[in-house]
Amino acid sequence: MKISSFIQKEADRCVKCGLCLPHCPTYQQLSDEGDSPRGRIALMQGLMQQKLLPDEKVQTHLDRCLLCHACEAMCPSEVKYGELIKETRAALHSETAAPAGRVAEMMQRFVTERDHRRHLSRLLRVYQSSGLGWLARHSGLLRPLGLARIEGIVPKLGAALPTQDDYPPIGEQKGDVGLFVGCMGDSLDTTTMHAAIQLLTHLGYAVHLPQDQNCCGALPLHRGDLKQAEALANENRTAFSDLKIDALIYCASGCGSTLQKLEQAGSNGTPVLEIGQFLAQIEWPEAVKLRPLDKRIAIHLPCSLSHLLHQGAAPEALLSKIPGVKLIPLPENQNCCGGAGDYMMRHPALADSLREGKLRQLDIIRPDILVSSNIGCALHIAAGLRDAGLKIEVIHPVTLLARQI
Repeated sequence: MKISSFIQKEADRCVKCGLCLPHCPTYQQLSDEGDSPRGRIALMQGLMQQKLLPDEKVQTHLDRCLLCHACEAMCPSEVKYGELIKETRAALHSETAAPAGRVAEMMQRFVTERDHRRHLSRLLRVYQSSGLGWLARHSGLLRPLGLARIEGIVPKLGAALPTQDDYPPIGEQKGDVGLFVGCMGDSLDTTTMHAAIQLLTHLGYAVHLPQDQNCCGALPLHRGDLKQAEALANENRTAFSDLKIDALIYCASGCGSTLQKLEQAGSNGTPVLEIGQFLAQIEWPEAVKLRPLDKRIAIHLPCSLSHLLHQGAAPEALLSKIPGVKLIPLPENQNCCGGAGDYMMRHPALADSLREGKLRQLDIIRPDILVSSNIGCALHIAAGLRDAGLKIEVIHPVTLLARQI
């Protein structure tokens, strides 16, 4: 297996001290050194030194990493573990790519093909509104087709996004922003996109949504498919290249680190910002008033928001603008929920086990609403709440803010 010089150099910086172990979700669940950060680094070194073969056992340990980056925050040597695991997966993918299963093929088409994704969303709306969904669930047909889990994760779809590219500001214009929609924003999470447009235009920003943008590339990147990830990145560079904007805004925190590479790779110096980060740093017009809300709101912090983007304080700062609201930090927020992009589909048992802690805490505190800044986490937790019979709405912080305008 071809190993880059970066992997060789960075892996040697890990002194195997074990301070990462209490913070690694897979190690805490499985108590297996192969599923710890230092254990995975040792496996990388074994592959690099040709002492190990990239067999199924080794690849399973490496694939079970959630890329939550919790270990990096605690590492005294500041090992760039996230980059290590991504590069190692890329090296393995180039040499040992396995045939994709039914769900993997569906996910790949959903992520990479805009027309297919939008057509599928239209069919899902018909499926949900016609009673076919109830029939499919109660007939037992979904399980033999391998679709029971994915059907359980899909939420009630919001209204489709309009096909227009530009939305003018309401009132005096303060600037122009591009809104990154991604693969989820124009399919399963249109509610958040509608809310983002409403909020940004009320705050005085013209919002631009080029129709030829696509998935950020995080999902193929995490699988090690660098070719597909770069192709998607190029599509998005092209889509936003001609816009004169003050910032490129995204709503799903999981897209963040991948999208920020657009900034590093030449986006004419335009900052790429998570929407909460952007909203927290701009001045809100006095004319924009938020209605009071007598609700208890629990705040879930995705790993991508806290460990990667370091914007964990943004949701509370923004939601504090709503008069009367009672904000409740979700206990054990530092622990990964197990969503992790398509991880919940690839490792369902482990993902559900990791989610159990969140569900227990939510059962105890019983908020009216749970907000989460990442669609993958929101879908995973919401599915668990439905299965547990807990009637707690799960939405993006921006959706709650937009409701109160």
